[in-house]
Amino acid sequence: MKRFGRLMWLCLVVTLLIAVVGCSGFSHIRVLELDSDLLTVTFIDVGQGDSILIRTPSGKTMLVDGGERTAGNEVVRVLREKGIQRLNVIVGTHPHADHVGGLIRVLQKLPVDVVYDSAKPYSSKTYEDYLRLIYDKDIPFHAARAGDEILLDDSVKVSVLWPPHTDAGDPFHIEKLSVNDASVILHISFGESTLLLTGDAETMVEKELIRKGSVPEAQVLKIAHHGSATSSSGAFLNIVKPEIAVICVGADNTYGYPHRETIKSLTGMGCEILRTDIHGTIVLQSDGRTWTVKP
Repeated sequence: MKRFGRLMWLCLVVTLLIAVVGCSGFSHIRVLELDSDLLTVTFIDVGQGDSILIRTPSGKTMLVDGGERTAGNEVVRVLREKGIQRLNVIVGTHPHADHVGGLIRVLQKLPVDVVYDSAKPYSSKTYEDYLRLIYDKDIPFHAARAGDEILLDDSVKVSVLWPPHTDAGDPFHIEKLSVNDASVILHISFGESTLLLTGDAETMVEKELIRKGSVPEAQVLKIAHHGSATSSSGAFLNIVKPEIAVICVGADNTYGYPHRETIKSLTGMGCEILRTDIHGTIVLQSDGRTWTVKP
């Protein structure tokens, strides 16, 4: 399929997926009964990519990204190791393969109640396969936009901060944003505990969120774009004030991530830095007040 034809097909699939949202919903959500009052966030080591699992005290689950296609089996293994047989929510932050590739295997192996996505028009075989699978399985599909809330659990609030709702002529319309800057940004709160997931959003997005007064404080920050110096500006970090910074990055990657400038900025803030290339899969738990790094 030529590039133009593939892009038109993808746009059609995204449109169809969004159109069926009103016909479906959370009608068959399986709630796991857990002897726990903790919110658990697992940053799965998928090498050079992102995959983050959120599990609420009542057992509701949300998977944000899935790493490269080759990481899909590892993500599925981790989910099954944790006794997860169904995902309530999947979020694809943006169409790059190191974020949505592994979700293909997840979608093949586990039932999923709903998918949220940037719905950024993008032509690639990986993104095409991902969208086709969602469509073929008739999974409800939402274009996540600022102001939306993802209904996961009564005790856990999941708010979408980016991308914005805009008209076609707006400079921040989804079709005009770069793929990285189209990333879905999520703010998650559980009691007094907060977490900010930033996809691969870069400094342009940070500046616009700052301008709009839409940057929240967060005790835990997933550093954007694997620690690239094109993200995590000083102005942004000074508002977020993270106590823990998590960098999802592959060992000895060819990009030189995380960049020294990013590490220097985080070190200067005195926050704890956790890296999947050094620590492997990282598990954080919160009781609604404080975060603990699980050994």
